[in-house]
Formats: sequence, structure tokens, C-alpha cells
Amino acid sequence: MPALKALADSLLVDNTPEGLRIQIVDQDGVSMFPSGSSRLLPHTRELMGLVSKSIADLPNQVAIAGHTDATPYADPSGYGNWELSADRALASRRALLATGLGESRINRVEGKADTEPLLPEDKANARNRRITITLLRDRELYKDNGPGAAPSGAGAPSGAPQTRPPSILTVPKSNQL
Repeated sequence: MPALKALADSLLVDNTPEGLRIQIVDQDGVSMFPSGSSRLLPHTRELMGLVSKSIADLPNQVAIAGHTDATPYADPSGYGNWELSADRALASRRALLATGLGESRINRVEGKADTEPLLPEDKANARNRRITITLLRDRELYKDNGPGAAPSGAGAPSGAPQTRPPSILTVPKSNQL
């Protein structure tokens, strides 16, 4: 695993109100994906496998988000940073599932484009391109599976399910339906 040791700077872990956040971050010269692609590079796939194995036995639901930097990415079909970030989040979901994370653990998958930069003072910085994997706090805490939502029991009869089923939020790759 010496190759993964070099990726230690690409892994950030912190605690947020929503839960434990694991971020896999691009570095200058070390990207997770080829430019403009949602195909995980081999070292990224291996890193996703390590993350999957380390969280597989935990009970928490998982939220996955893809982020881009502020460099505009667009092609003639209209595919841009929104689609790219969503597709990268979905590719990360597939990698986590392929390496042992149970599908029922996935709460949501979303693309955020450049709306939540890691480095807001340098929005074009490579470190803003990242995948965020959040181990959500007690899922009963968030009625609609999101921060700021009503606590469990708010507006639902006793014994009624408090959470939505897992969902995937994405935008089609093409503008054609």
C-alpha cells in the first residue's frame, strides 16, 4: 500500500452537524478522475475500497456528494459541472457498493458542482474537486434526510416511518429526455 500512503493528503475527515464527513480530495498532479470524466482512476478505486471496508460494519446511513472546482466545464451537448459532479458521485457510489458497502446504507447521492468549495478564496483550486462521503448521524434525527429538517416525531404519527427511502439525485448526461 505504499502508493496509497502518497494519497494521505487527499483524505480529509471531520465532524459536521450532519455526521462524520470523509472527503477524498484532488491534489495538484493527483486527480481522482480523468479530466471531464466520471471514470475513477485505479488509485481512487482502491481508496474507495478502503473507505468502504472501514465503514461497512457501521450502522450509519451514507450520503455521497460530488464537487467540482469553479473552472467551467461544458461541451456542446450542455454537459457541465453539475452533470459531472453528479456522475462522479454516482461512480463513487458504485465503487463503494462493489467493495462491500450495502446498498441499503446509501441515503442519497448528489452533485453539487462548484457550490460548496473547500477553498472558497481559491475556487479554481484542484482541492475543490472532491467526493464527500458522510456517515449520517441517527437517521431518525432528520425527517427528510437533511440538515435543518424537523427532528423525528415532528408531524408524523407515533410509529410511522420517519425517513424517506434512499434516493439518487442526478441530472441526465444529455439534455434529451
